[in-house]
Amino acid sequence: MDDHLSQNQSPSLSRRRFGKSVLATTAATLLPTAAVAKTSTVPASEQHLGLKPEGLSAADWDDVHAKYLNLLRVYGKRLSSEDRHRLIRILTANQHMLVSVRSFEVQNGDPSACTLRLRI
Repeated sequence: MDDHLSQNQSPSLSRRRFGKSVLATTAATLLPTAAVAKTSTVPASEQHLGLKPEGLSAADWDDVHAKYLNLLRVYGKRLSSEDRHRLIRILTANQHMLVSVRSFEVQNGDPSACTLRLRI
């Protein structure tokens, strides 16, 4: 009976062969896209933020730079040069505020800062 099925049907596609073909097709589709994504579409002049301001560590400045590049990636075509400079000022000011907040040490037993406690 198995001979009868194999003669009437075309060669079957196994799960392994199907998986390999899907993998190869996906890889061929995504690899050129990944190569294009690695090359920056934003000119180097737009990526330059200027000198690192005082009061920010290298890690904090890298964080500002990463946020700036993400905003350029999302809204880059819609932002004017003035908007980009304003973004840099806003992100730097926010990072200064975050540095002061992050420097405050909190222990596990400390109460939540989100509640207002009135003492009467």
